[in-house]
Parts: sequence; structure tokens; C-alpha cells
Amino acid sequence: MKKRLFLKKVKRGLFLGLTMLLCINAQAQNLTIFGEIRPRAEYRDGYGQPIKTDDEAGFFIQQRTRFGATFSNSLLKMQVTLQDARVWGEAAHNADNPSIGVYEAWGEILVLPGLVAKVGRQPLKYDNRKLFSPANWSNTGNAFDIAMLKYNVNDDFLVDVGFSYSNNSTISKETYYDPTMKYRFMELLWLSKKLSKDVTLTAIGVALSKQDTISTLGKANYHTHKHYTQFTMGGTFKYKPQSFGLELFLEGYYQCGKTVYKGALDKLKSYYLVANASYQIAPKFSLAAGYEYISGDKNPNNGIQRGFTHLFRGNHDFNGSMDYWNSTGNRGLQDFYGGVLFDFNKKRTGIEANYHFFKTAVQVANLDGKNLGSEIDFKIKHKSYTWLSFEAGYSIYFINENVRIIKGLGGKDTRTAQWAYVSMSLKPSMVVSLLSKK
Repeated sequence: MKKRLFLKKVKRGLFLGLTMLLCINAQAQNLTIFGEIRPRAEYRDGYGQPIKTDDEAGFFIQQRTRFGATFSNSLLKMQVTLQDARVWGEAAHNADNPSIGVYEAWGEILVLPGLVAKVGRQPLKYDNRKLFSPANWSNTGNAFDIAMLKYNVNDDFLVDVGFSYSNNSTISKETYYDPTMKYRFMELLWLSKKLSKDVTLTAIGVALSKQDTISTLGKANYHTHKHYTQFTMGGTFKYKPQSFGLELFLEGYYQCGKTVYKGALDKLKSYYLVANASYQIAPKFSLAAGYEYISGDKNPNNGIQRGFTHLFRGNHDFNGSMDYWNSTGNRGLQDFYGGVLFDFNKKRTGIEANYHFFKTAVQVANLDGKNLGSEIDFKIKHKSYTWLSFEAGYSIYFINENVRIIKGLGGKDTRTAQWAYVSMSLKPSMVVSLLSKK
């Protein structure tokens, strides 16, 4: 009798063990295939640079094409995205010019519950994209070859740690890296914590190390690990109450370390401050206002550089759509801005208008005051389907003599700067789900 009970228990145990083994080995797997074709036509009549009255405006069409696939199961996620970016007519239709590149190629592995390792070429996006952004407006976008550890506890506490090291090719001895990126190696730490349903705090630290060719008397003599490092640190405060449509956002960054200026290795002390607010005054209507301060340098020849250096932000998203102030140099920048947003047609269509008033952060000797003129941007977006959307915009910049001087056209006759574009985006995708046994 005892022997029969024992055999039953053994059989039951074997059955349960086999069932559990099958459950472990049988994993739900997904394969997503996606693509994108995004042509954009632009009319540039003073975009990024004042245009002289005797010059004609430029018109062109550029296109971004992407095709990729994502594979995922409970332990693994992989994505490869191929990309081609070109201007229409840039290459003949029968030209033998290889142009397809890899925009993304990364793998993500579950190490422990809540902890994943993500390695390979990948876009980075943090907070309001002031330091890192995929730069979607760009025809090529931003991506980084980097190894990441990512920790996530129920979206309440997040930690990202990253490291990247750059070379032009395989090497057998130390050599100079001809910079394609802004760094030889990079370390990254990002933290995000929800203090409540309404309040989120983040902190970030970035170290970009570059090769010191000054002490080695040039690139040709570089053969040892001599680097100088630029540190950027800061964080954000976001307040978005659940009960009404207000959002407050504060952001600040400080830079220190070393930087090269006029052939010398100077100290770096600069900062970047942002404050903005938006309020949804009606279900379809929102107002926004803000201020950005990018530090400048009154005396750049004293061995300390105080002009803030942008890292990898999406330039077109900030300081006006006409991209006049992507690089502010020793002048710095102040941007006072406000805007309105109207969403309708079940949020499939949106109309946006923004105003920017620009000033330098410090007084520059050859300028008359700090005024850098103003800009007005209009934009309309429409999403016909999940895979089809349209966008159009128009911007006008009211430049002054200070702008002309900075852009190298002081004293020249220029006309009112304006810019317009129309874009279409086709982004179909297909998901294939299956149950696979190892």
C-alpha cells in the first residue's frame, strides 16, 4: 500500500516537473517588422543664416528611409534598423554608391528581474532631450555605440548606467581617434524617481573624455593615453498634477572639467537653465511659456571658458525652428518663448504657434546691446492613420544688425528670413506572434 502511494507521488512529481519544464521552454515570441518613408520638402529663404537681398531662396526635397525588425521574448529583445538618408537628385538612379547604413543594432538581455543589459548601436533619450535626443527631425537621427545597464522598479525608480569607447578601426597600439563622435570614451549615469503621482525628479551625469594632443604636440605624436574630460551634471523637476491640466518643468545643468580654446587647455565652468509651464485651459486648447538661459563668457581669454557646450540634443526642437542658435559660443543665449496648441478631430490634428525673443547671455563687444531679434513658428500636424501622418510649417525671423554681425553679414542688405516645409511619414508595421519550444 505504501509502495503504491509512493509510486503515485513519484508519478505526480514527474508530471508536475515535466509540465513546469515545458512551460519554461515554451516561450511567447514576437517578431515586429516595420518601415518608414519620410520625404520632406523645404523652402529656405534665410534659414539658419540671413540671406542677402540679391540671393534667391533654396528649395529641395530630402527623404529618410528606414526598414527594421524587432525580436522579443521573455528574456531577450533585439532590434536592427537599416537607414538611407538622401536629398532627391543627390545620386543618380543608376549610381553604384553604397548608401544604406545601420541606424540601430542592439540586443537587450534580462539579467535579473528589473535589470537588463542593452548593448549595441541605439538612440538615447533623457528627460526633455536637452542633453540626449534621437533628433527625429534630422534626416539621419542620433544613435550611439554604447553598453547600458538599465534598472526599472515599476516605473517608479529608474537607473541607467552606460559606457562607450570610440576608435576609427581595430588597433594594436594606442593611436589618435579622429573624432566622428564628440568623445573618445563616455560614461553616463541617469536616475529617475517618482516622489508622488504628481512629482518626478531626475538626475544625470555625463563624462566625455577626449584626447589631449596639446601636451603631445599634435595628433602625429599621440601614442599614450592622455585625455582631458568634460563633465556635465544636473537634473529636472517635473510637476504634473492629475487633477488639472497644469505642468511645470525646471531643468538645470552645470559643466566643468577641461576644454580646448585657441590651442590651449582651459578650465570649463558653464551652465544651462530652463523653466517652462503649460496649462490646458480647455480640452482642446493649451498655453505654454518658458525661459532658457545658456551661459556665455565676457572674457574668454582668461583661461576659464563659461560658454555652455551642447551635447547631443535635437537642435531643431529648441530655440526656434529656424536653427539660428544651435551653437551659441561665448555669447550664450537667452530665449523667452510662449505658444498655443489647439488639438481637435480626436487629437488627430493639431495646430501650434510659438513666439521666441532672443538675447545674448552676456554683452559682446561688437554688438549694440543683447537683442537678437525674434521668431514666430507655425506648425500643423495631421494623423490620417496609425501608419500615415502629415506635417507642415512656416517660420519667420525678424533679424537685426546684431544677428547680421554674428552671422558674418554685418552692414549687408538682407531681407526678412523665412522658411516653410511639408512632410509626409509612412510608418507601417506588422507583428507576428508565435509559441516556440526550445
